[in-house]
Amino acid sequence: MNVLTRGVKNALRSPLRSGAIVLMFAISIALILSMLVARSSVQAKINEVKATAGTNITIRPAGVMGGMGGGDPLTAEQLATVKNTANVASTTLTLTDQLGTDDTELESSQELGAFGQRQMRFESSETTAPEGAGTATTEQTNRPAPTPRITVTGTNDVNSVSTDGSDLNITSGATIDASGNGLVALVGSDLATKNSLEVGDTFTAYGSTVTVSGIYTTDNAFQDSGIIMPLTTLQTLTEQADVVNTVIATVNSSDNVAVTVASLKTALGDDADITSEAESAASSVESLESISSLALAGVIGASIAGAAIVLLAMVMVVRERRREIGVMKAIGGTDSKVVGQFTIEGLTLTLIGTILGIALGVAVSGPMTTSLVSSQNNTASTTTTETGRNGRPAGGPGGFAGGVEQINTNLTQVTASLTPQVFMAALGITFLIAIVGSAVPAWLTARVRPAEVLRTE
Repeated sequence: MNVLTRGVKNALRSPLRSGAIVLMFAISIALILSMLVARSSVQAKINEVKATAGTNITIRPAGVMGGMGGGDPLTAEQLATVKNTANVASTTLTLTDQLGTDDTELESSQELGAFGQRQMRFESSETTAPEGAGTATTEQTNRPAPTPRITVTGTNDVNSVSTDGSDLNITSGATIDASGNGLVALVGSDLATKNSLEVGDTFTAYGSTVTVSGIYTTDNAFQDSGIIMPLTTLQTLTEQADVVNTVIATVNSSDNVAVTVASLKTALGDDADITSEAESAASSVESLESISSLALAGVIGASIAGAAIVLLAMVMVVRERRREIGVMKAIGGTDSKVVGQFTIEGLTLTLIGTILGIALGVAVSGPMTTSLVSSQNNTASTTTTETGRNGRPAGGPGGFAGGVEQINTNLTQVTASLTPQVFMAALGITFLIAIVGSAVPAWLTARVRPAEVLRTE
């Protein structure tokens, strides 16, 4: 009977003991596989987050915030500087303006509440100022009543106006070619309803006739009261050729955001205010990396446990069969044959345990990964409530509110997947444990002289 046959038969000659060893080893293998799957899946998500979340840098003229403040628009030369900066993968350009009663026949769908009246109180003709606005002066009473204006956004990417960063929801009609210069526009649903506008209708803006290409909604009252045009079109109509008031520069990885911000600040100097999502990205990646570290610790712990199970089991088996080893050596068996037989025996138990462990690991890897991610997400979500997505605020382009939704999505959408690399890694760890755990005790015993073994037995 050769070494291979004896090793396989010996592994199965004690069903109760072999079954216990196989069961313990299968649990260890399942844990190793589950932790490898979790770590691989989370690492893939980390790479995705680094490439998508927190990679936006918002650039505005110095002193400008939203529609308020001073500063000169960003020029074509400054835009070229931004685009040519290292690590900048793409840029979204935005120019905003407001249509007054002299610019269009459209009526705003927004009503001025106390806050709006406060902001426009110097245009008020009311003798009584709104609550909290102070006492009206004689000059104020002679001015016409304030009317809300209509915000017009010119952009090279219509989806940049979406409040949550998703594709703009076109409820009727079609989107516009944001890279073109046609006299077309997307009209917010509230504004369209207020003015009875439908797809194909026209309206006047800055003395030109503009065609309604589509109606959109963002579920945000401010945005749904606005108009979106191609950037070049708005620049031409407002006589602001080649200038913008917001640039969102997308960096190729969140790892490069800090150095890119530093480069832009050096290049643009005091002419621009530059902000980024670096902190929110760091927070989300840090949470994911903690899961990856935890999974790695699980792999190491499960590997040590598996090695201990095999080693102790084989030490017990070898010690029980010292007499058999002595007889084998006495009749001419070499050390290599002794070690080989017990290694085959250990590998047989390992193979059975591996089959059961892989089946169990595949079943539990998904829920385990989800559990790890969810527990970390509960902690991480509390640290990202003030950050923004794609550098845009809830009320318009160019801020930070809304990013928590995207980051939390990144944190929770980790799908466990068993890749060939992970599978091979689990098998490699498993059989390394089996070989070492079986061969070491057999080798130590095989070194003993047959006479000494038979004498003690």
